[in-house]
Amino acid sequence: MEGTKEKITSFYKNEVFQTIKENNILILVSLGLFLLGAFSGVYIFKVLLNNNPEVIDAFLKEFQDMFGPLKEMSKIELFFTIFFVNTRTSFLIMMLGVFFGFFPFISLWGNGTVLGILYGKFIAEGGNNLVFSMGILPHGIIEIPAILIAASQGFRLGKDIILPPQGKSRSEALKINIKKGLKLFALIIPLLLIAALIEVYISAHLFNANL
Repeated sequence: MEGTKEKITSFYKNEVFQTIKENNILILVSLGLFLLGAFSGVYIFKVLLNNNPEVIDAFLKEFQDMFGPLKEMSKIELFFTIFFVNTRTSFLIMMLGVFFGFFPFISLWGNGTVLGILYGKFIAEGGNNLVFSMGILPHGIIEIPAILIAASQGFRLGKDIILPPQGKSRSEALKINIKKGLKLFALIIPLLLIAALIEVYISAHLFNANL
């Protein structure tokens, strides 16, 4: 048992957290892109959409219709759905970074923009910052870092395809980074599990209770 514990500890220290340390600059870049996307979303809503919630209501209705069954799901079903979607998104953000980092860039900016637009709409309809934060922060402080870790490795894949590390071919760099990326899921998956639980059982309750 002690040997297994040491192996797990060594794995996280030398494989998972070491890769995160190597990607710390790319994690900050990923965070910056997400935040810039959020600010652009607020700008789009306030300036381009004239701060008018009705302009995007039609788009939101189509989105809600597409995910209509979510409203009929039990909390446990909703939990698994959110966890599955976030895990799939993290995997795609990471692995499709092989195309020169384009997918993580678009995904981070796009998700930030959607968040910014929804924030602008919520405030325009009379909501306040505290209530919005209650619906986002409890799970967001766990979910967003998990996504940023995945995105950083996606950018690493793209970077090393363009400029392989010294002494490595592109194919070697690709294999190394895919292995590192898959190992990161030993941390990403638990984070997304916790985030999904909080989103379903805590964030939604806090948000609805304060509307």
